[in-house]
Amino acid sequence: MAKPSLLDRYKNKILVLAVLLTPLACYGALKAIVNNRNDVSDWLPKSYPETVELRWFRKHFAADQFILVSWDGAELGEAHDGSQDDPRIQKLADALLEVKLPEKAGGGQAFTTVTTARSVLKQLMSPPQSLPRKQATERLTGGLVGANGKQTVVMATLSADAAANLKYSVSAPKAGLGLKKWPTSPLYQALEMAGISRSEVRLGGPPIDNVSIDDEGEKTLLRLAGLAGLLGIGLAYWSLRSVWMTALVFSCGILSAAVSLAMVPLLGHRMDAILMSMPALIYVLAVSGAVHIINYYRQAALEQGNLDHAVEHAVAHAWRPAILCAVTSGIGLASLLTSDIVPIAKFGGFSALGNFTMLIVLFLVLPAAMKRWTWKPPEYLAMLAGKKVEKMGDESEFGAAGWTRFGNFIRRHHAMVLGASMATIVVLCAGLPRTTTSIDLLKLFSEDAKLLDDYRWFENNLGRIVPMELVVRFPRETQYESAPESLAAGQKVDRHTFFERLKLVERIEKSVQDRLGPKGDDLIGATMSAATFAPDLGGGESGVGASTYRGVVNKRLLASRQELEGSGFLKVEGPEAGERAGDELWRISIRVAAFHDINHGELVDRMKAAVKPVLTARAASVDALEGLSQRRLGQPNGARVVALRLPESKGVTEDVVAFISSKNVTAQTAAVNLEALSDEQIAKNLGAFDGVVLTGGYGAHDYERLRKASIPILASFDAAERQVANGNSVDDGSAEVDVVYTGVIPVVYKAQHALLQSLISSTWWSFMTITPLMMFVCRGIAAGAVVMVPNTLPVLVVFGGMGWLGIPVDIGSMMAASIALGVAVDDTIHFLAWYKDDLRALGDRSEAVLCSYRRSANATLQAGLINGLGLSVFATSSFTPTQRFGWLMLTILVAGIVAELIMLPSIMFGPIGRVFDLKKEKRRPATEPISVRGRVDSILSPLDRRRALREHGASLKI
Repeated sequence: MAKPSLLDRYKNKILVLAVLLTPLACYGALKAIVNNRNDVSDWLPKSYPETVELRWFRKHFAADQFILVSWDGAELGEAHDGSQDDPRIQKLADALLEVKLPEKAGGGQAFTTVTTARSVLKQLMSPPQSLPRKQATERLTGGLVGANGKQTVVMATLSADAAANLKYSVSAPKAGLGLKKWPTSPLYQALEMAGISRSEVRLGGPPIDNVSIDDEGEKTLLRLAGLAGLLGIGLAYWSLRSVWMTALVFSCGILSAAVSLAMVPLLGHRMDAILMSMPALIYVLAVSGAVHIINYYRQAALEQGNLDHAVEHAVAHAWRPAILCAVTSGIGLASLLTSDIVPIAKFGGFSALGNFTMLIVLFLVLPAAMKRWTWKPPEYLAMLAGKKVEKMGDESEFGAAGWTRFGNFIRRHHAMVLGASMATIVVLCAGLPRTTTSIDLLKLFSEDAKLLDDYRWFENNLGRIVPMELVVRFPRETQYESAPESLAAGQKVDRHTFFERLKLVERIEKSVQDRLGPKGDDLIGATMSAATFAPDLGGGESGVGASTYRGVVNKRLLASRQELEGSGFLKVEGPEAGERAGDELWRISIRVAAFHDINHGELVDRMKAAVKPVLTARAASVDALEGLSQRRLGQPNGARVVALRLPESKGVTEDVVAFISSKNVTAQTAAVNLEALSDEQIAKNLGAFDGVVLTGGYGAHDYERLRKASIPILASFDAAERQVANGNSVDDGSAEVDVVYTGVIPVVYKAQHALLQSLISSTWWSFMTITPLMMFVCRGIAAGAVVMVPNTLPVLVVFGGMGWLGIPVDIGSMMAASIALGVAVDDTIHFLAWYKDDLRALGDRSEAVLCSYRRSANATLQAGLINGLGLSVFATSSFTPTQRFGWLMLTILVAGIVAELIMLPSIMFGPIGRVFDLKKEKRRPATEPISVRGRVDSILSPLDRRRALREHGASLKI
C-alpha cells in the first residue's frame, strides 16, 4: 500500500483551519471597507513641503474644511433685517449649529461656525465699517452672494472631529455595507430640520469632494465585486464544465480577495478609493490560477490513468511556474511602492501582498479541498469507459493545425515580422516624450456625477468655489506695536502698523484679483480676507490729511482686532511656535474655477507672479526708508522720494509710492529713460529729491550716472527681488514678510509632478528587477535581455500611444504601467519552459520553437483573455481612475498576446535566437524509451508522437 502523502495526512486540518480563519478574514474585510476614507491632502508623503504647509494651515485656520450649501430659491430679500429672505436660510444656519455628531465620531458639535450672507452684510453695514448696502454686497459678490445680488449660500466650517469623520458628518444617507443602516449625518439632519429636500440641495467644498470619493470607491467595490464574481464563475464553468469545481474556484477567489482586504486594517492602514480596486484584481488572478491548477490535475489524471495522486502531481507541476509568475507580477505591483502618490503606493504594496497570500489559498486550501472531495473530470470518465477523448493535451487538433500554419508563416518571414515589430516600437517610443500627467479632482468622477452637476450649478449661479489659500506672514519683528519703546521713530521704519499690515494684505489680494480675476485671465472668482470685514482703507495718498486718516483708522482697527481674528482671516502664532511666537498670519481665501483647462502648476505660478511685485515693492520701500533714516539722522519724516520707472513699464511704482507715503514721506513716481537725459538734466530734475528708488530695467550704466550726479539710490527692485526670493517658507525662520501658498491645489500640483516621476521610476524599477529574473530563467544574460524586448511592447503601446493621442496619464494609467510588465512576462516564462524541453528532445532550435509555440499558443491566448476580460470589469466603474485602469489593462494584455505570439517567435526563429541555444546540455538520444501506456492518439502531444515514431517506427499504430 502506497505511503499517504502530506496532503493526505493534513488535508482535514488545512480545511478546518481555513473554515476557522474565513470569518476572521471576512470581518477584517468588512472593517476595511467601513473605514474607507479619502482626503486629497493625504495623497503626498507627510514630509513634502506642500503637505507640511497644508497641515500648518489647518492647524491655525481649519478654514478649508468648509461646506457650501445652497438651492434654487435661496435668495436675499430687500429688507435690511433679513425679514424677506428665504426663511430656510436662517433655519439651516441654526440647525447646523445645533446638530451633533454620533457617538462613534465623538458626539460633539459637528460645525463650529456658520456664515450667511445676511450675517456678514449686517456686520459690514454696522459701525465701525458702516458701508452702504451696495458696497457691502459688492464685497461678497462671487463668494457669499451671486452676480444677481440675491442668490446666496450657507457656509459651515467643520469641527476637528467632524473633519476626521466625514462619513459620520456630511455623507448622504445610505444603507451601509454592514447589517446596520448607516446613521443619518448631521448635515442631512440639519437639511431635514430646515425643510430642504435632498433632491434640491446643492453641496460643495473639500469635505464634500472627499466623501464623494469615498462613495465612488464603495460603489466601485460593489459593482466590481458583482461583475468580477459573475465573470469569474462564467469563465471557470466554461473551462471546467463542473458546478462543484466552479464553486470551489469561486470560493478560492472570494477568500483570496477577503484576505487581501483584511490585511489593510491589520497593518494599520485605511482603505481609499484606489485601494478599493485591489480585491477585484486579486479575485481575478486567483480564479485564473485556480483554473490552471485544476487543468494540471486533469492532465495528471489522464496520464496516470487514476486519481490516486493526481492532486499531488498537479501541485508539483504547477508550483514552479506559479511562483515565478507570482514573483514577476509581485515585482510589477511592488514597483508602485516607489511612487510618492500615497494611494498608488498603497495599491501596489497591498496588491503585491495579496498576490502572495493568494498562493497560500491556491496551494493549500484548493488542493486540500480537491483531495477531500474527489472530482472526476469528464474526459477521465470517458477514458475509463473506453471512449475516444476528443480534446485533451495541450491543444485540439484543429488548434494545433492552425497554430502550426501560423508558426510556419512567422518562421518563413521572421525578418519581416521582427522588422515590423521593431518599427512599431520605435514609432511608439517617439510618443513617450509627449506624455503628460493630470490629476484633476473633478475628473475623478463620471460626467453625470451629482458632485459635478452641483459644481456647475454653483459656478453658474454663485461663483467659483474651489478653494486656494494664501497666508501673509508678518514676523513679530515687522510689527510696529511689538517694537521696544526705547526705539526712536526713525528706527521703526521697517515695521508696519496694524493699518499698514492690513493695507499690504489688501494690495496682495487686489493684485491677484486684477491679474487672475474676471478682468484678467478669468481663472479665479471672489477673494476674501480681513480687508473684506474692515472699513475703507483709502488709497496711497500722502500729506497731513491722509496721515491723520490712517492714524484714526489704525486705532479703530486695533479696537476691533478681536472681531477680525474671529472672522477666521487673522491668527497669531502661539508660544508653541517657538521663535515665531507672536507672528501674525493673515489669510486670503481665493476661489478658483472648477472647470478650466489650465494646469494646476501654471495656476500656482501665475498666482506667485501676481504676488511677487507687491512683496518686491514692500521690500524696496523698507530699504528706501532705512536709507532715508540713515541719511537724515533718524528723521525720515518730510523727506521727498521719487520712484523711477521706464516709460514702457506701467504701474510698477504705485505700490512703492503707497508704502513710502504711509510713513509720512512724500513720494511720487516718474517715467524716465535716463539714456535720453544728459548728466546736467539728471542732476537738475532729480537733485531736489532726497533719494530715488529704481524699478527693474535700469542697467549698471544708469546706476553709475546717478551716482556721478550725486543722486542717492535708496533702493532698487533688483535687490528687493533677491530679498523676497529668500523668504517663502513656513519653517525658514526669516524675519521678512512672506506668503505661503497652500490648500488642495498646490498639493494636487505637486501630486501631478510626482505622478510622472513615479511612472518613470516604478516602470524602470520593475524593468530592472524583472530582467535579472528573466536572465535566471533563460540561464543567460543575453537571452534574458533579448526576451525582455517583446515584453516592453505592451507598455510602449499604451504610454507611447497616449503620448501621440494627447491623452494625459492619470492615477489609473500609472497603476497599469508597472503591473503590465509583471503580467506580460508570465506567458514568456511558460513558453520558455516548453522550449527548453523541446530543444533537449529535438536538438533543433527552429523545430523546438515551432513545437513549443504550438504547445503554448492556446494557453497564452486563453490566459490573456481570462485575465483581460476579468480586469475589463474595472472599465465599468464610475470612478474614472479605476475605469481607465480597466481599459488600459485590457489593451495591455491584448498587446501582450501579440508580443508573445508574434514578436517573440520571430526573434527566436532568427539569428538572434541563437542566444537561446543550450550550450552545455546534450540532446536526448532518439532511442530513449517513451512510455505510451494505453494512451490513445489524441492524448499524445505532437512532440510525443514524433519521438514515439522515431523509437517504435511502424510498430506503433497511431
